[in-house]
Amino acid sequence: MTHDNLHRYLPLAGVAYGGLQIAGDLTIGPFPDGHSSTSKIARFYADHHSQVALGGTLMAWSVIFLGLFAAALIWRARSAPVAAVVIAVGAGAAVAHEEFSASTYSLLGSISTWSNVDPAALQAWHITGSEFGIAIGQVVLLLGVAAAGLSSRAVPSWVGWSALVLAVLHETPFGFLGSMLFLLWAAVVGIVFTIRPVPTPTPEREPVAVQHR
Repeated sequence: MTHDNLHRYLPLAGVAYGGLQIAGDLTIGPFPDGHSSTSKIARFYADHHSQVALGGTLMAWSVIFLGLFAAALIWRARSAPVAAVVIAVGAGAAVAHEEFSASTYSLLGSISTWSNVDPAALQAWHITGSEFGIAIGQVVLLLGVAAAGLSSRAVPSWVGWSALVLAVLHETPFGFLGSMLFLLWAAVVGIVFTIRPVPTPTPEREPVAVQHR
């Protein structure tokens, strides 16, 4: 793949990220909430531990593509250095957050049927995976994209506005919906950026002096 093709098709990582996240969620299936009793949680993992482990693996793969998609966003926003840095900081936090979440599901699927695992410990790990709080890394990333789109036009304005709306939604009681819509947003932005790439600037060549005899 040439340098130009890499820049063009890298945003499609957003599609892979969203698809693998959804595939992981569907593989795990209905998940007990953090208020579930230890007995209910133990029964759930006894019946679904392999699904949870596979779902965690799919989510772990999705994190790789999240990082690649973030790299595409940073490249697209390179003409707005401050916004690009904000995107990079948010992306780093988001990758760490989602990798921890994916690893937690994989761990739960692997150890939940061990005889030496106390049900209370299993419940504590389960709460860590099911009650993850605000995805603040996504919020910072989205604010960076919003700045790139609304202040410097480094990305299309609709991308900036939609990123701002999602960032605000994350901070409301409907934050979980914001995280779900972020998957769709990443896929749509990735497709649009691939269809309408920004040409890679070519360095200007200095004029060659012509020597006359």
